[in-house]
Amino acid sequence: MSGPLLEYSLHCPYCDAPLTLLVDESAGPQAYTEDCQVCCQPMFVQVNADMDGQLTVNLEPENP
Repeated sequence: MSGPLLEYSLHCPYCDAPLTLLVDESAGPQAYTEDCQVCCQPMFVQVNADMDGQLTVNLEPENP
């Protein structure tokens, strides 16, 4: 069962296009690859939770 989806506004690490990612906050820390919707380059998405359960989302180029 999935929880509420949170929107995160980020920028592609390749083309700097603005992106919106939906993250299931109930899934906790996550790491996966997703293609940029604009330039199609693979981005490494990392979702981490701090001590209070606040999520942070970071994007890195998969092919630096």
